[in-house]
Amino acid sequence: MTASPQILLVDQNIEQLDLLNEYLVGAGYRVRTACSGDEALQMLESRKIELALCDLRTSARDGLTLSELIQHDYPGITRILIVNQQVLPEALEATAQGAFGILTPPFDRAHLLDTVRAALDAANQRRDQRWRSEIVARNPIMENLLDQARRVAVSDVNLIINGPSGSGKELLARAVHLASRRSDKPFEVLNCSDLPEQMLESELFGHSRGAFSGANTDQQGLLSRTQGGTLMLRDICDLPLALQSKLLATLKTGRVRAVGSEHDEPIDVRIIASSQRNLEHAMLNGELNESLYYLLNLVNLEIPSLQERAEDIPLLARHFLAKEASKQNRRVRNLSPGAIHLLGLSAWPGNVAQLKKVVSQAVANSTSPVISESLIADAMDNQQRVIPSFNEARAEFERRYLIKLLQITEGNVTHAARIAERNRTDLYKLLGKHDLEPSRFKVRRRRAKSETQTPADRTGTQG
Repeated sequence: MTASPQILLVDQNIEQLDLLNEYLVGAGYRVRTACSGDEALQMLESRKIELALCDLRTSARDGLTLSELIQHDYPGITRILIVNQQVLPEALEATAQGAFGILTPPFDRAHLLDTVRAALDAANQRRDQRWRSEIVARNPIMENLLDQARRVAVSDVNLIINGPSGSGKELLARAVHLASRRSDKPFEVLNCSDLPEQMLESELFGHSRGAFSGANTDQQGLLSRTQGGTLMLRDICDLPLALQSKLLATLKTGRVRAVGSEHDEPIDVRIIASSQRNLEHAMLNGELNESLYYLLNLVNLEIPSLQERAEDIPLLARHFLAKEASKQNRRVRNLSPGAIHLLGLSAWPGNVAQLKKVVSQAVANSTSPVISESLIADAMDNQQRVIPSFNEARAEFERRYLIKLLQITEGNVTHAARIAERNRTDLYKLLGKHDLEPSRFKVRRRRAKSETQTPADRTGTQG
């Protein structure tokens, strides 16, 4: 049987506290009561509270009201404010900042319970979307991607996330983790391009005392520290091939051995690998272990560039503005229409990460509640701020099309010309125009075993 939601009721007026408690307990709710902000904070820290009904006059540390503290420290808890007419303007401001609603005495039992039910229903709906709360999107490509990510999360398979730099691969990986059965276990990230090979091996697999110079204590690796959780490997092509082979063996056996140790230990870790590169081509070129590639590539999620989801730019900009204003303690509330227009015209080569940086700089330099167009222009510095001309857009399309052709045909110009329905001479001219060399796309395949066997190997041993 599912337990009823737990409600925290905070009121300095003991008579009101007892009356509200009676109404809520009578309706079957589990209720915790507190007469002060400090008492309420202790309950918030020690218990799983889903809804807080608190008197707006209730104070707590640093002179902030309890409602403000809950908003900042416990954003997952829904708030209903208890107010009198004298503080109604402050209550309305609080609801504008995220409180669900207000209650004023004298209390009507039916209205109270209706408000509580509605608040809990809203909290449940919000909780269903909490896994993707950091990914702001309305673009159809992104919505389809998130639907796929949600389905994949439940299946618990390993996966690969591809996307350009700054597109949000780590955010998507974290969202998959939060939507999975592993959400209450650790989520860790290892950037495979950040460390030399020995340090990468130690960070990933751990080491025992004395395994190498400076190893003075036993240390668990990320594969052990994320037991039951999710480990994201960023730029997996940069993981040295020897460590790729060791990782493959570890994932196949479900057991990990620390450097210098003689003992294995079982692991249960989901791996999410990410890259800006085409991992299939990296595998065919011998830069990514073939068996590891197929073990991880059960599902491939592709994040679009910010240009491909341009309608998300205003949403993302306002999302970053709210977060940065809170983080920097600035009273900045909105972007001017001119600022939004300018953001929409940018090419954004650095994608979502670059947009976040621009908004952060604009918030830091703002002297008014509204970010102006000139502030955005200054923050964008010398970035491309206009839609490209028709000729520029056509040239960019040509280049991308040619790259795709060469990738598909592995640098075979004859085959590429046939697909493009152009003669080889024309295609070579186009390739020269865009400085594309077909040989760069030829795959260095490993020689087949039959080509490396000796005659005796092929005919069998005489005996």
